[in-house]
Amino acid sequence: MDKYNNSRTHHLGNVIRELVNAGDFNLKDVATYIDVSEEELEKIYDSSSIDVEKLIKLSELLQHNLFIYYLNNRVISNLFENHVNGLPPQIRYLIEQLETKNDQIAQLKSLTETLRKTIEILETKEFLQNTTK
Repeated sequence: MDKYNNSRTHHLGNVIRELVNAGDFNLKDVATYIDVSEEELEKIYDSSSIDVEKLIKLSELLQHNLFIYYLNNRVISNLFENHVNGLPPQIRYLIEQLETKNDQIAQLKSLTETLRKTIEILETKEFLQNTTK
């Protein structure tokens, strides 16, 4: 498991500090990017939580999903679990709908071919009637 993926053993501020250092980012540039002072950035490093907007900006800058550290939080974990558990019935429903639509398309293609042949026969019949008159 990635050393950053367990929020119970890693302090979010420390994780951010490690990622900034690993990315060789300048403290001033990081602070400017997330619209805080360098002192405020140092406070973020010392904090176990962070404002969502700043977390989004840091995730973008560091190209790392920092929200993953909240997945061990029971509320968020339950939210994701409920969402994922709701997918299989939805997927089954969509598959059934797709199969139904595919059947309808096949029927329409067959009908179209039958109508094309009927038109061809009628045109041939009309042509023959006009040439025999």
